[in-house]
Amino acid sequence: MDLQFLNELKKEDKELRREQNKRYREKYREILNLKKQLVYHRENFEKKRVKK
Repeated sequence: MDLQFLNELKKEDKELRREQNKRYREKYREILNLKKQLVYHRENFEKKRVKK
């Protein structure tokens, strides 16, 4: 999907956009969770590194 389409959709029909987001999150749930974990661990690693 291109950004122009998504921008128009967001303006036109928020409910449709919400459903689309929900489907995306369900489909890519594991990847999204891994990204969150990675960010969390990087932040903690940086904090520990700065303390030393």
